[in-house]
Amino acid sequence: MEATNLTPAPIWRRAAAMLYDSLLILALLFLAGFLNLFVQVMIFGAEQLKAMTEQGYNLGGGFFFAVQVIIIYGFFGFFWTRSGQTLGMRAWRIKVVNNENSLITPRQSVIRFLMAIPALSLAGTGLLWAFIDRKRRSWQDMASSSRVILLEKPAKKCK
Repeated sequence: MEATNLTPAPIWRRAAAMLYDSLLILALLFLAGFLNLFVQVMIFGAEQLKAMTEQGYNLGGGFFFAVQVIIIYGFFGFFWTRSGQTLGMRAWRIKVVNNENSLITPRQSVIRFLMAIPALSLAGTGLLWAFIDRKRRSWQDMASSSRVILLEKPAKKCK
C-alpha cells in the first residue's frame, strides 16, 4: 500500500486502530502479569505469596509498572519506526509518517508516545484536536512533527 495522495486519516479510523491495538496490548500486559506472578511464586512460594497478598502486599509495584510502560512503548515504538503502522493501523489502512513523508525516528516515537498520554487521558481532547487543526493533526502529531495519513486501498489482483 502506497501513500500517494497523503490524505489525513479520519479520526474514526485512528480511534478504531487504537481500539484494535489496545486489545493486543492488553494481551501483552496479561502475559507480563502472569510472568510476574510466576516469578514471585518461584521466589516466595505459593503459600507465602498468598499470605502476603492477604496482608495487602502489592504484586506489582514500581518495577512492574515500569515494565508495563516499556511493553506499551515497545509495541508502538517498534511498529512506528519499522513500518509506520501498528497492527491496528494496518487493519484500518493508516500510517504515521514524518514531515518528509518517511518513517518517524525513535526520538519522534518517544515524543509521540509521551504526548499521547495526556492527549488521550484528557477525554481524548488531544485526538479530537484534529477536528480543529486545519492539517487534521492531533497533539501527538504536532509534538512529534509527524502525521497520520490514509493509505489507498490495494489494487485487487485478477485471477
